[in-house]
Amino acid sequence: MSKERDIEELLKNIQEGLKKYTIKELNAAIVEFFNRKDDKTQEVNYILEIVSNEYQITPRVLKKKGARGDLSDAKQLAYCLLHFNLGLSTRYISEKVFQSNWHSPVHKAVLRYKTANPNLKPDREFIEKYNHLNNKFIENFTTSQNLNNSIK
Repeated sequence: MSKERDIEELLKNIQEGLKKYTIKELNAAIVEFFNRKDDKTQEVNYILEIVSNEYQITPRVLKKKGARGDLSDAKQLAYCLLHFNLGLSTRYISEKVFQSNWHSPVHKAVLRYKTANPNLKPDREFIEKYNHLNNKFIENFTTSQNLNNSIK
């Protein structure tokens, strides 16, 4: 019975919300709530920091549009780390992290990693850098989790 009451209350709240707000506004508020609830800002910033340090650039330069050469590789590594480690969607990465209107570069980076051929030097180097940065990321957050658990 409790589940049915919870569903009734949810639908009632949605109905009240639609009286005050448009569907688009209500949906945006719900999405914002989920994003706050599952905030990964610290992890995102750390990934941008380790990639920037690896390529000796600033996170601001990493986020710039029109990347070429090493900067393009750095961005692709950041895209892959954000997607595979944090489970962020390609659209979220492009719109919220890199403030871009296009998610295709993120998608292409993910495909590059998935289809990389370790026998080819550029692909092998990309995989090696990804694995190196991935290990740094995992090591940092397992250490910080252990510290948080020991403090509690």
